[in-house]
Amino acid sequence: MKKAIAITLALASTSALADTAPTKVTELKQATAFTSLGVHGVVAAGPVGTLVGAIGGAYIGEQIKKADGMEALELANANTEAQLKKVTRDLGLRNQEMARLEQATLESLQLQILFPTGSDELTPQGKQQVLSLARFLVQNSNLQIHLQGHSDPRGTDEYNDVLSHQRALSIQVALEQVGIDTQRISVTAHGSAYSTATRGNLESYAFDRRVEIEIIKQESNALAMVP
Repeated sequence: MKKAIAITLALASTSALADTAPTKVTELKQATAFTSLGVHGVVAAGPVGTLVGAIGGAYIGEQIKKADGMEALELANANTEAQLKKVTRDLGLRNQEMARLEQATLESLQLQILFPTGSDELTPQGKQQVLSLARFLVQNSNLQIHLQGHSDPRGTDEYNDVLSHQRALSIQVALEQVGIDTQRISVTAHGSAYSTATRGNLESYAFDRRVEIEIIKQESNALAMVP
């Protein structure tokens, strides 16, 4: 009997060594190991050998199961790290895209408000533009604006300086009336210093009678020109 048990254990050890080849273990392999050891036990020592083979197979199967569990845990950790890297990379790309879109929005927000000859009063279209600008500022609380008043070259420099300043102030007042903080608005008057119209060209003068809006990002103090 002892001899039979010894033979069975030797066979179980041989089978266990054979099953440790460097391949991924599956539940099918566990069953195969158990069955193989049982068969060796039957051949070697009948029912007693079967019992010993079964015990040996169960032990080997448990070790295989643990090994599979470790492999699964390592695989899960690897997958988690890979997913984390992907999320981090995607987030970085998203932030870059958001910054690009924000800059594109500032650049495409082409806003200049035109005025009638000799007037600092907003036209109906100008009032609508001011409301659009106010909504934009409400949605982007980190932005400030700089208003630059202009005039066409007709009239004296003193008159044009005052008129261009009043035009910028009229927009400032309109923004403040709809809730934009005064601290977010600054004003400069240029008179006719930057006129680009041909002398005597009344149609070209219309584009000199304007207020240009600059968008200022507080965190960088960088100016985004809005013509």
